[in-house]
Amino acid sequence: MRWRVFGAVVFAFACSYGLLWGFGYARARICGVIDDIAEQIEVACQPRFEVARGTRVLAAGEEKRLRIENVAGRVEVVPRGPDTVAEYVIYARGEDEADARRRAAALEVRAARDSKHGDRIWVAKAKGERWPNHVSVDLVVKTPPDRELSVKVVSADVSVKGIHGHAAVDAVSGDVSVCNGAGPVVAHTVSGDICLEEVGGPVEAGTTSGDIEISAVRREQISVNSVSGDAHINALTGEHITVDSVSGDIAIEVAKPFSGCIESGSVSGDVAIALPAESDCHLQASTLSGTISGTLWPADAQRGRREMRARLGGGGGSVALSTTSGDIRLNASG
Repeated sequence: MRWRVFGAVVFAFACSYGLLWGFGYARARICGVIDDIAEQIEVACQPRFEVARGTRVLAAGEEKRLRIENVAGRVEVVPRGPDTVAEYVIYARGEDEADARRRAAALEVRAARDSKHGDRIWVAKAKGERWPNHVSVDLVVKTPPDRELSVKVVSADVSVKGIHGHAAVDAVSGDVSVCNGAGPVVAHTVSGDICLEEVGGPVEAGTTSGDIEISAVRREQISVNSVSGDAHINALTGEHITVDSVSGDIAIEVAKPFSGCIESGSVSGDVAIALPAESDCHLQASTLSGTISGTLWPADAQRGRREMRARLGGGGGSVALSTTSGDIRLNASG
């Protein structure tokens, strides 16, 4: 009996100690987070200084791949040749310029070429150092237009102009702009807008929180996905267009008579499509809670309570539109 009492006392003591240790650990973590937030707010209010600028050069070669990586700031890619030149400016906040330079001392811009990764330009930190808060790097990369481009950023805007090879851009937080390219484009961002203009290759674009704007895409494949944001696609001649949105409106306008495939749907948002009246395709639209309207529906369209079907021309292509909670409009373009 005494051993049972002793065991119960030990168990109660262990539980009490564990609870006290847990509370102390949680309190220390919470205080640490509060201190970090307070420090970030304090630094964010300090003046911003330019602390370094320079260039990195990769001599012309047979390598077509180019990978660019940045954490915070901006990335701009423009055509030029034959060498690849990266011009950079490093900014930092601090109490004074000396303090700002100290904060940014752990960062540098590097450029290298190897057989495994191709050409690479990236912002690196010194080994063992934490990434400094409120330090950003602006990169302007001038490179031959036939590059196969890969850009990865965390909190930075990306602009790509006149690159005719494959262009892939991934951003966690930042806007993405790609224009005047002839090759395929893949653009993804978690929080930011995507703008693709005068792109000649197939397109894939997706964002979790942001709007997508695409204009004058001249090739066959366009795939767009937006979780929270509007999608606007204009002046297309594509053959297969897929646009989906969870919470946002979708607008698609096709410039020339269409005989391909359009699939578009939104869970909570409106879907508006404009096609030339001379198009050649089957039409289908359905909504659970909304209306279906538009000037392109012929008089003999099959009308259900929440669904409509019709055919333009010989019905060679297909247009399938759906929304759970929203309206669908199908109008003649031009």
